[in-house]
Amino acid sequence: MDLKLNIYEKKKVAKTYTAETYDLMFGTVEDLLDVIDIDNIQAGDRAELLKAIAKVLANSMNIVKPLLKDIFEGLTDEELRNTKLKDIIDVLAEIVAYSINQLMKGNNEKN
Repeated sequence: MDLKLNIYEKKKVAKTYTAETYDLMFGTVEDLLDVIDIDNIQAGDRAELLKAIAKVLANSMNIVKPLLKDIFEGLTDEELRNTKLKDIIDVLAEIVAYSINQLMKGNNEKN
């Protein structure tokens, strides 16, 4: 699964960063999962997931910005200022959903 983050200039896409989920380091995923209450997210419930991510964005920008810069190599603070919130939420939702899926998959394989 590919992750994509658009950078806008005057409401038009000026640049797009991409990353592949399987390139994410464990620490990157761990940082995000540490601030999201995954116990309250039902498997496959995207609305719950988006609500949890919105809460993280409101309270943990100090974690989200470095996380995005770790995921998208070369991304700058200025470029982040020119990114739509919806795009950031989509990236974080993909990472969390993928991570939860991988955790569940690993857990089910042990049973």
